[in-house]
Amino acid sequence: MGSIQLANTYDSSRDNQNQVALTQKPRKQADGCYHVFLDVGSNIGNHVRFLFEPQLYPAAKIARNFFKEAFGPELDRLNTDICVFSFEPNPDHYSRHEHLRRAYNSLNWRYTPIHAGVSHHTGNITFYHTGDDLGFTTKKSNCRKECRPEQVPIIHLADWIKREVADRQIPLIGNRNNTIMPPRVVMKMDVEFMEYEILPDLMLSGVLCNNIHAVMGEFHHDLNMIAYLWPMTYQGQGEDSLWTLDRRTAKQISTEWLRMMEHNPNCNTKFFMKDDESYRNDGQPLPIIHVLSDNTSLP
Repeated sequence: MGSIQLANTYDSSRDNQNQVALTQKPRKQADGCYHVFLDVGSNIGNHVRFLFEPQLYPAAKIARNFFKEAFGPELDRLNTDICVFSFEPNPDHYSRHEHLRRAYNSLNWRYTPIHAGVSHHTGNITFYHTGDDLGFTTKKSNCRKECRPEQVPIIHLADWIKREVADRQIPLIGNRNNTIMPPRVVMKMDVEFMEYEILPDLMLSGVLCNNIHAVMGEFHHDLNMIAYLWPMTYQGQGEDSLWTLDRRTAKQISTEWLRMMEHNPNCNTKFFMKDDESYRNDGQPLPIIHVLSDNTSLP
């Protein structure tokens, strides 16, 4: 849908009730965060690196442009103004995310990996290790090479955003070089077909339009390389209730979703329907965990 355009004029009256000095113990995970980036379906965590270390990834133009529109030019913004929360259910990536967390936190860059999947409800779900480029899937029918099951927790994303991000305490920051951007919450979503369950819930709950300024992601229906995965079957309200979504219908649904959001005067969420698959395997060494003066690092 082209480049997102977000208003760059900061109307402080909108956020005055949240612009407070943080003298009390934080009650939300996002308290004290000027900006928030939600990396939903983080995989190995490339997008947090595109945000915090953009100089290492010159070819990550899609993601870097998205962050520029949301948070301002790379040379003008500070990583200490941005909090990142990532959601990734694949246990194979947990140790990598923990290394990133320790390295970034040692620089006072707030990165919080959440080792869970997301859905329109809370509970557990069985994922399958596929042993190929797909990596991890909720659909056993997607397996081609291997199909090793693993049960992982899932978080109700809409509820988590309402509880931990909405109405957060936003710190006062100085206007550096007259380039300050208004506080923003933006999201990247790459949840391997679960967007057809999660996005309706975000929309109907009001969380999307009321809290998320921009969304970057894809609906997967235009990717010919994974066309074999269609149609998709989803769990309905009852244990024996299943519903099936074919590729053509998925494209129609997603097109109408975007059109409704674009023309809804009560919704300011902008969609940037592209994903940045550059540096798929990263290719850069992990950042250094900085040691404090007493020879300890941040936990």
